Amino acid sequence: PHWLGYRRSRHVAACWNSPTLSHVGSMSHGGGVLQRGLGGMGVRPPTPVTLAPDMPLSGHILTFMFTCLTDLALIPPLIVMRRYRRHFEMYVGFVMIVSAFVYNFLDAMNRGDAEEKSWQVFIQEEDWHRISNVSSTTYICLLAIHLMCIEDPDANIILRYAAASLVVLAQIKDKFWMQETQYTVWVVASYVAMLVARYVAVAELPAYWTSGNLLRGAMLGAAAGICFNFGLDDIHDEFRFAHGLSHLFGGMALTFLWNLVPRPKRKDEDGLG
Repeated sequence: PHWLGYRRSRHVAACWNSPTLSHVGSMSHGGGVLQRGLGGMGVRPPTPVTLAPDMPLSGHILTFMFTCLTDLALIPPLIVMRRYRRHFEMYVGFVMIVSAFVYNFLDAMNRGDAEEKSWQVFIQEEDWHRISNVSSTTYICLLAIHLMCIEDPDANIILRYAAASLVVLAQIKDKFWMQETQYTVWVVASYVAMLVARYVAVAELPAYWTSGNLLRGAMLGAAAGICFNFGLDDIHDEFRFAHGLSHLFGGMALTFLWNLVPRPKRKDEDGLG
C-alpha cells in the first residue's frame, strides 16, 4: 500500500531538503564544475522524492473495527472462569484483554502515519504489545493447568505462579518477538506435555474426552491459529481483517475449552479455585 513506504521516504526527503543538497539541486542545469564535473559528465542530483500520504481516516476506522471490537470476544471466557472461581486466571485474562485492546487501538490509530504523529496511552504501543504477549502466553499455560483437573490446591497454585514466572523470563530472553530464540515456545510446550502426562500416568482419559465442546474448542482454536498466521502479513491484510477473525475464533474456542472441566457442585467454597 502507498502509505507503508512513508517512513522510509521521509528520511530520504529530509536529506534532500538539507542545505547542501538544496544547493546542488539549484545548479542542476547550470555549468558549475563542482556540480556537473568536467565536460558536464558529473553525477546528477537525485530526483526529489514525493512523500506518500498518511492512511486515510477510513483505514484507521476499519482497522479499529476489525481488531479492537473483536477483542470483546475474549470476555465470555472470563465469565466462565468466574464460575470456577479461578481468580488468578481472571486477573491474567483481564490484563490480556486490556493490553490487547489498547495495543490494537494504538496500532489502528498509528498504522500508516508518520512517526511524529503516533499516539500513546501512558506507555508506547510496543510496550502494550509486550504486555499482551506475556499475558496471553501465560493464559494458555493456565488453561493447560485447568484441563489437568488437579485436585490438590497447593499443586495448582505452584503450577500457576511457575507458569507466570517462566513466561516472563522466557519472553525477556526472547526479546518478546522470538526472532532469535524461542524459549517461550518451550515453556508452553512443557505445560502441554504436562497435561498429556497427567492422564498417561494414571492410564485414563479426561472426563471431558467425549464432550462435544472439546471438538468445537479444538476446531475453533485451529481456525484462530490459521487466521493469526495470515494476519501477520501486513501487505495483503493491511486492515488486519484476518487478525480480527483470530480474536473471534480464539474467544469462542477459549469459552468452550474453559468450560470443559466439570464444576464442583458445592456452594460453600470461598477459597481460591
